[in-house]
Amino acid sequence: MQNDQEVDDFATFHRILGRLQSGTWFFRGHGNADWELLPRAGRSQYYLGDPDATNLRDLGRFRVWRNQAVAYCVLPENDLECLAVAQHHGLATRLLDWTSNPLIGLYFAIYEEPGLDGALYCFSPCCFITEQHRDLPGEKYLGLYKPRSISPRILNQSGAFTYHPYPAKPFMEYPQEFDGVEAVLFRLTIKKERKTNLLRQLNLYGINHVTLFPDLDGLSRYINWETQGIIEGRHRRSTDE
Repeated sequence: MQNDQEVDDFATFHRILGRLQSGTWFFRGHGNADWELLPRAGRSQYYLGDPDATNLRDLGRFRVWRNQAVAYCVLPENDLECLAVAQHHGLATRLLDWTSNPLIGLYFAIYEEPGLDGALYCFSPCCFITEQHRDLPGEKYLGLYKPRSISPRILNQSGAFTYHPYPAKPFMEYPQEFDGVEAVLFRLTIKKERKTNLLRQLNLYGINHVTLFPDLDGLSRYINWETQGIIEGRHRRSTDE
């Protein structure tokens, strides 16, 4: 992974993006810069096996979910698409969320954990998983999967995923070259003091919870965020008087 770069403001952010090398780029925001690039199924609170061995128990849990989820909605027949739906509804899977929109990635880096430094990962993969993979792939590579717009959240978030054959394996321990193409990964850090201002600027661009989560939960969180802003504005005015 290349060295970190720090984002102080929107101008710096746009300047860094303008220097991206050629290739296809995806972005992932972490509210806490110390969080690892691990899918939820590989994290200690969900991992069921030996991190040094091939382990499929998370896929077993996914199939339990799938057998019961049909009571609530019509699921895709494609295994990968179904796994993506499970991921977006909170199941611990071997997928890790990314977006092709850097503004959306930045939003997730600054929306949560306001008291901690955030991070935005910028990733250009060396291999892709295509729609021809109707079954879950078993390759050793960490592939990038961009599904069809099978849910409103995936559509609105310009969603994509990395598929991790070994969920507990560190991101950088996967092969970084495939068929002559090298993967590139670097991280932008966002100091906690900058988060509030950047969040307001993203809202002006139409990047907020109600656009990224097009449902009642997203609307409720957005209204709550606006309410907090009103209260903070009153507090600032009272201290200035």
